[in-house]
Amino acid sequence: MNKQLNLPKHVAFIPDGNRRWAKKHKLEAWLGHKTGAENFRKLLEVAMEFGISHVSFWGSSQDNLAKRPKEEVKFLLNLFKDKFLSLSRDEKIHEQGIKISVFGSWREQFPGPVKESIEKAIEATKKYDNYHLNFFLAYSGTGEMADAIKSIAEEARLGGRPAIEKVLIKKYLYTKELPSVDLMIRTGGEPHLSDGFMMWETANAQLYFSDKLWPDFNKQDFNDAILDYSKRERRFGK
Repeated sequence: MNKQLNLPKHVAFIPDGNRRWAKKHKLEAWLGHKTGAENFRKLLEVAMEFGISHVSFWGSSQDNLAKRPKEEVKFLLNLFKDKFLSLSRDEKIHEQGIKISVFGSWREQFPGPVKESIEKAIEATKKYDNYHLNFFLAYSGTGEMADAIKSIAEEARLGGRPAIEKVLIKKYLYTKELPSVDLMIRTGGEPHLSDGFMMWETANAQLYFSDKLWPDFNKQDFNDAILDYSKRERRFGK
């Protein structure tokens, strides 16, 4: 069946709605984040069933860490530490050859124990290439683009005088090794993008907005999004 479908190779998620889910169920915000964090693994299984090689999740923006209540941020950081440590030891991750990559300013912003846990997951899976699981933490798309421009300017200052072409911009992006996003899914019922999430890689992406809050977005919902994508005609300006 999958061979007959027009399937995306790279799916990116903006998993919105954890805090609203918690409020709806009269729970503390941190329980919304915990439930949401447990959801991504189920959806990764769907991606592999369809043979989707790259799955990307936005985990936190720079503003999330700066503007959220301190207790909530503390819980998020501990959640990241525990989840990445778990991923580094997960037998299925190793059996299925899933490479874990993490993008953003997490090395600059996260405390030592959290960074160590993330580094363990990256190191433990760095040689795999069957599937790619990408997380964006302390990430800003506009910041990524600004850093790329600064790097190009520095290359020019050192005498390179590079021609400003697409391949040069791609060279300096955090995501330089990732393929373009085919399908971008945002949950939470608010149909918009956030802080230029992967703005270069999503230039030609198909967008799919779900009214469901992230903890409620299940396997069937992801399956429906993929099937919806498969029916769309992608013309790329033709």
